[in-house]
Amino acid sequence: PACIAGNVGDNVGDIAGMGADLFGSFAESTCAALVLAASSPDLKGSWCGEMYPVLISSLGIVVGLLTLMVQGTLYKVKDMP
Repeated sequence: PACIAGNVGDNVGDIAGMGADLFGSFAESTCAALVLAASSPDLKGSWCGEMYPVLISSLGIVVGLLTLMVQGTLYKVKDMP
């Protein structure tokens, strides 16, 4: 039992760490795009240029939520006999 619990803990830690790394990379790239848009002389006065990274991030959230809703209707859980 201790060996199984240790392996489960290792797997959970690996998955949580990978998710945290993925979110960190996503947030850092969004912030970097905002900084580049704010410091660029061509995009400095353009509201659209500065909000483009935020739009892409927001669209990803909306698509993720829609996918969760559609998944429940397409892949129903079947009851075991």
